Amino acid sequence: MTDLTRQQVLAHRIHMHELDRRVRKAADLRVFDLGVQETTNSGALLSLAARLDKPDTSGFTPTWTVRGAPHLHHPKDLPALAKQLWPWSDADALARMSRPKVDDAVEALRVLAKAMRDIVKKPMTKGEISTALTPKAPKQTVEWCRGCDTHHVSDPIFRHAALPAGLRIVPEERTITFERIPKWPGVPRETKGFDDLIRKYLTLHGPAGPSEVASYFGTTAKEVKPHWPDDLVEMKVEGRKAWLPEGVEIADAEPPEVRLLPPFDPYVQARDRDLLIPDKAQQKDVFRILGRRGVVLVDGEVAGSWQGKVSGKRLDVVVNPYRPLPDLDEEAQRLAAARGLGDARVQSG
Repeated sequence: MTDLTRQQVLAHRIHMHELDRRVRKAADLRVFDLGVQETTNSGALLSLAARLDKPDTSGFTPTWTVRGAPHLHHPKDLPALAKQLWPWSDADALARMSRPKVDDAVEALRVLAKAMRDIVKKPMTKGEISTALTPKAPKQTVEWCRGCDTHHVSDPIFRHAALPAGLRIVPEERTITFERIPKWPGVPRETKGFDDLIRKYLTLHGPAGPSEVASYFGTTAKEVKPHWPDDLVEMKVEGRKAWLPEGVEIADAEPPEVRLLPPFDPYVQARDRDLLIPDKAQQKDVFRILGRRGVVLVDGEVAGSWQGKVSGKRLDVVVNPYRPLPDLDEEAQRLAAARGLGDARVQSG
């Protein structure tokens, strides 16, 4: 059985994430097999800037998908993705929806998704949808919201109903606004194709195991294991069992010298954080609950964290180095250009 070192796995993942900029067009990037998470500060565009000379998010559809978070996807992938992400049990549904006290959780999600599809006949804000949805929602899905000072459908449940309802985010609107995805086939009746998502995760973030896959999709290893494909190749990473899809060979490639990856970049979404960043203090610095940091990737290792601050037409890249760093100016300028800014400045925080 193949036993891989941590360094071999990280070099392989960086290659699979195409951080060497060997791909020319966003549409051809492998990261869109799972989607690229979007943030309020153009995080998806910055993820593309780390991989492309000419980053461009046009042509992709934003909506709430994996873990109920906003992601960009190929439009053609969304109907199948809705079936792949549809929960296969009440326990699975409750795990993904942050474990609310809801009986018949799968059926409750189905009722909400159908109601949301009926409600959204024209572009509507999240608040407008929520106001119309709450009277139609199963009672256990409704909770008191201190911030809104009212009762409405629990936010995690609302988020997981958006894709099955065939709704997409209107990116031009400042307030979160949804509209119908045309020709939607309807709310899924059952889960179909989750094994394909497992293979896609392992292709990008593998070798890995059921625990990492479960964490990425917001469920539990107990729920994932019965759906574990039997055509995977078992190996070991630093002595621990892990799997890759058949036909995926461990890439023997040199990582790029330096990349600035934004918070929630696909590369740092791998769930085996101890492998990615062994130092606990550095993990805590990067994976903050509030104000999550981007990472400085140097020769295949996370060598620091960073956060961006816009000052007029300039992007200030404030870096917390974990060791001496090479010059970051060129990569910082790429990020500034991607955000439509004229200049970038790198400084220590």
